[in-house]
Amino acid sequence: MNHHCRRSALIRNLVAVAAAAVVAAGCGSDAKSSDATSAAASSSIGITSVWARTSPMVANAGAVYLAITNSGAADDALVGVKVDASVAMSAQMHETVPATNTMPSATTMPGAEPMMVMQPVDRIVVPAGGSVALAPGGYHIMLMDLATPLVAGDKVDLTLTFEKSGDKVVTADVRDTAP
Repeated sequence: MNHHCRRSALIRNLVAVAAAAVVAAGCGSDAKSSDATSAAASSSIGITSVWARTSPMVANAGAVYLAITNSGAADDALVGVKVDASVAMSAQMHETVPATNTMPSATTMPGAEPMMVMQPVDRIVVPAGGSVALAPGGYHIMLMDLATPLVAGDKVDLTLTFEKSGDKVVTADVRDTAP
């Protein structure tokens, strides 16, 4: 009887271990599926034409431009940007927009071109199957409190953070004019 009880206990333990292995394998499968989804989202974002404009010796800010494409089936968004402190104290996403009369120091003479101002933005949506250009006169990245002026031929590394695709590191060529 004692031998029979030990044998039954051993069989129960083996069945429990096998069931746990099946559950763990199922959980591992879900994690891999989630990783595959993240990898697919990450690979759906493409970044090209990355450049920064040279800055005058007296400037304490610089601008970076680029093109973002989203070949995925879902919208994504640029939600952050970082730069090494050896380049600038911070990096911010901005948009150039027409000034309104309600903005302080934004007066426009009658018949004159509307004044343009820069304003920070929290996110830049990149539509599914679409693209967004960060270009002069529109969205762009500002490098604030430059350590030294941006000089043609230099390179600036930036980390772009996307809502779904995570971080992407890009290198901007410093140039006098757009590529």
